[in-house]
Amino acid sequence: MALTLHPPESRFSEEMEREHEIRNLKETVEALREALEKQKAGTATEVAQAVAEAQTEIRDLKATVSEMRIELERRKAEGEEAVQKVLAQSAEEGRQLQSSVQALRDQLERERAHHSEEQQLMRRTHRDETAELEKTIQRIRGELEASRGQK
Repeated sequence: MALTLHPPESRFSEEMEREHEIRNLKETVEALREALEKQKAGTATEVAQAVAEAQTEIRDLKATVSEMRIELERRKAEGEEAVQKVLAQSAEEGRQLQSSVQALRDQLERERAHHSEEQQLMRRTHRDETAELEKTIQRIRGELEASRGQK
Protein backbone atom coordinates (compact mmCIF):
# COMPACT_ATOMS: atom_id res chain seq x y z
CA MET A 1 0.00 0.00 0.00
CA ALA A 2 1.36 3.26 -0.96
CA LEU A 3 1.27 6.00 1.51
CA THR A 4 0.31 9.27 0.05
CA LEU A 5 0.75 12.38 1.93
CA HIS A 6 -1.73 15.09 1.59
CA PRO A 7 -0.83 18.63 2.12
CA PRO A 8 -2.20 20.10 5.38
CA GLU A 9 -4.74 22.28 3.57
CA SER A 10 -6.15 19.30 1.86
CA ARG A 11 -6.52 17.49 5.18
CA PHE A 12 -8.20 20.47 6.73
CA SER A 13 -10.54 20.69 3.80
CA GLU A 14 -11.36 16.98 4.13
CA GLU A 15 -12.03 17.37 7.84
CA MET A 16 -14.25 20.33 7.15
CA GLU A 17 -16.06 18.34 4.55
CA ARG A 18 -16.49 15.42 6.94
CA GLU A 19 -17.74 17.71 9.70
CA HIS A 20 -20.11 19.31 7.24
CA GLU A 21 -21.31 15.87 6.13
CA ILE A 22 -21.69 14.74 9.77
CA ARG A 23 -23.66 17.91 10.54
CA ASN A 24 -25.85 17.29 7.48
CA LEU A 25 -26.39 13.69 8.55
CA LYS A 26 -27.27 14.80 12.10
CA GLU A 27 -29.71 17.37 10.71
CA THR A 28 -31.18 14.75 8.42
CA VAL A 29 -31.52 12.30 11.33
CA GLU A 30 -33.15 15.04 13.43
CA ALA A 31 -35.50 15.95 10.57
CA LEU A 32 -36.37 12.27 10.06
CA ARG A 33 -36.98 11.87 13.82
CA GLU A 34 -39.30 14.88 13.81
CA ALA A 35 -41.11 13.55 10.73
CA LEU A 36 -41.39 10.13 12.38
CA GLU A 37 -42.74 11.71 15.60
CA LYS A 38 -45.24 13.76 13.59
CA GLN A 39 -46.24 10.63 11.67
CA LYS A 40 -46.57 8.68 14.95
CA ALA A 41 -48.68 11.48 16.41
CA GLY A 42 -50.80 11.61 13.26
CA THR A 43 -51.13 7.84 13.22
CA ALA A 44 -52.01 7.78 16.90
CA THR A 45 -54.63 10.47 16.29
CA GLU A 46 -56.03 8.56 13.31
CA VAL A 47 -56.07 5.32 15.32
CA ALA A 48 -57.76 7.07 18.24
CA GLN A 49 -60.28 8.63 15.88
CA ALA A 50 -60.88 5.27 14.14
CA VAL A 51 -61.32 3.57 17.53
CA ALA A 52 -63.73 6.30 18.64
CA GLU A 53 -65.70 5.97 15.39
CA ALA A 54 -65.74 2.19 15.74
CA GLN A 55 -66.97 2.47 19.33
CA THR A 56 -69.66 4.92 18.25
CA GLU A 57 -70.70 2.58 15.45
CA ILE A 58 -70.71 -0.38 17.86
CA ARG A 59 -72.83 1.60 20.33
CA ASP A 60 -75.22 2.58 17.51
CA LEU A 61 -75.41 -1.02 16.28
CA LYS A 62 -76.07 -2.27 19.80
CA ALA A 63 -78.84 0.29 20.17
CA THR A 64 -80.30 -0.75 16.81
CA VAL A 65 -80.12 -4.43 17.76
CA SER A 66 -81.78 -3.65 21.07
CA GLU A 67 -84.56 -1.70 19.35
CA MET A 68 -85.03 -4.50 16.83
CA ARG A 69 -85.15 -7.07 19.64
CA ILE A 70 -87.78 -5.01 21.45
CA GLU A 71 -89.79 -4.63 18.23
CA LEU A 72 -89.51 -8.36 17.55
CA GLU A 73 -90.71 -9.18 21.07
CA ARG A 74 -93.59 -6.71 20.69
CA ARG A 75 -94.64 -8.26 17.39
CA LYS A 76 -94.29 -11.73 18.83
CA ALA A 77 -96.52 -10.75 21.74
CA GLU A 78 -99.04 -9.19 19.34
CA GLY A 79 -98.99 -12.36 17.25
CA GLU A 80 -99.53 -14.56 20.29
CA GLU A 81 -102.31 -12.27 21.44
CA ALA A 82 -103.94 -12.44 18.02
CA VAL A 83 -103.69 -16.24 18.04
CA GLN A 84 -105.24 -16.39 21.52
CA LYS A 85 -108.03 -14.07 20.38
CA VAL A 86 -108.73 -16.19 17.29
CA LEU A 87 -108.68 -19.36 19.41
CA ALA A 88 -111.08 -17.79 21.92
CA GLN A 89 -113.39 -16.65 19.12
CA SER A 90 -113.26 -20.09 17.53
CA ALA A 91 -114.04 -21.75 20.83
CA GLU A 92 -116.97 -19.36 21.39
CA GLU A 93 -118.25 -19.98 17.86
CA GLY A 94 -117.94 -23.72 18.48
CA ARG A 95 -119.95 -23.41 21.71
CA GLN A 96 -122.58 -21.31 19.93
CA LEU A 97 -122.79 -23.81 17.07
CA GLN A 98 -123.11 -26.71 19.52
CA SER A 99 -125.82 -24.80 21.34
CA SER A 100 -127.60 -24.09 18.04
CA VAL A 101 -127.30 -27.74 16.96
CA GLN A 102 -128.71 -28.88 20.32
CA ALA A 103 -131.57 -26.38 20.07
CA LEU A 104 -132.35 -27.59 16.54
CA ARG A 105 -132.23 -31.24 17.70
CA ASP A 106 -134.57 -30.43 20.58
CA GLN A 107 -136.94 -28.61 18.22
CA LEU A 108 -136.80 -31.53 15.76
CA GLU A 109 -137.61 -33.98 18.57
CA ARG A 110 -140.52 -31.80 19.70
CA GLU A 111 -141.81 -31.60 16.12
CA ARG A 112 -141.43 -35.39 15.70
CA ALA A 113 -143.32 -35.95 18.95
CA HIS A 114 -146.00 -33.45 17.91
CA HIS A 115 -146.23 -35.04 14.45
CA SER A 116 -146.48 -38.49 16.02
CA GLU A 117 -149.26 -37.26 18.32
CA GLU A 118 -151.11 -35.72 15.38
CA GLN A 119 -150.68 -38.95 13.41
CA GLN A 120 -152.06 -41.01 16.29
CA LEU A 121 -154.95 -38.57 16.69
CA MET A 122 -155.71 -38.76 12.97
CA ARG A 123 -155.62 -42.60 13.08
CA ARG A 124 -157.89 -42.61 16.11
CA THR A 125 -160.22 -40.11 14.45
CA HIS A 126 -160.18 -42.16 11.24
CA ARG A 127 -160.83 -45.37 13.17
CA ASP A 128 -163.63 -43.70 15.13
CA GLU A 129 -165.18 -42.24 11.96
CA THR A 130 -164.84 -45.61 10.20
CA ALA A 131 -166.47 -47.34 13.17
CA GLU A 132 -169.22 -44.70 13.22
CA LEU A 133 -169.74 -45.08 9.48
CA GLU A 134 -169.91 -48.87 9.83
CA LYS A 135 -172.50 -48.48 12.62
CA THR A 136 -174.45 -46.06 10.48
CA ILE A 137 -174.26 -48.48 7.54
CA GLN A 138 -175.40 -51.34 9.81
CA ARG A 139 -178.24 -49.24 11.15
CA ILE A 140 -179.31 -48.13 7.67
CA ARG A 141 -179.11 -51.75 6.44
CA GLY A 142 -181.16 -52.82 9.39
CA GLU A 143 -183.70 -50.10 8.69
CA LEU A 144 -183.64 -50.90 4.99
CA GLU A 145 -184.18 -54.61 5.65
CA ALA A 146 -186.86 -53.78 8.16
CA SER A 147 -188.58 -51.53 5.68
CA ARG A 148 -188.31 -54.20 2.94
CA GLY A 149 -189.65 -56.75 5.36
CA GLN A 150 -192.66 -54.56 6.07
CA LYS A 151 -193.50 -54.08 2.51
